Amino acid sequence: EMQSEAGAAGALHGALKAGALGTTFTASQGLLLMIPNMFKISGELLPCVMHVAARALAGQALSIFGDHSDVMACRSTGWAMLASESVEMTQHQALISHLVTLEARVPVQHFFDGFRTSHEVNKVKLISYETMKQFV
Repeated sequence: EMQSEAGAAGALHGALKAGALGTTFTASQGLLLMIPNMFKISGELLPCVMHVAARALAGQALSIFGDHSDVMACRSTGWAMLASESVEMTQHQALISHLVTLEARVPVQHFFDGFRTSHEVNKVKLISYETMKQFV
């Protein structure tokens, strides 16, 4: 069990260096704690995907408001960035993110609205495992 997302990012980096395929999920302040490891992962061209529920950075208490200030703080890390605007698009971009990182050997940050999209209950057409296998 990690103390924070900084430890999770370090564990991810170690797993990637050992040859594993890795992905992680985070939001807002947790993402900021991952930035030092993001520079290392991109500098070593390790294929990885980070899914981010983009939220406003909080000053005193945790914030649930949708914002991209957390994601924009990562622009200089060298990660490719893909944005999604709906629940179904999030599913599609998640698959695309994994394909891109494996093909280009560049880590990918896939982000979506951390309030509406991450909490929305909506009907979507799921991508079947057979369809996913065709891409891989």
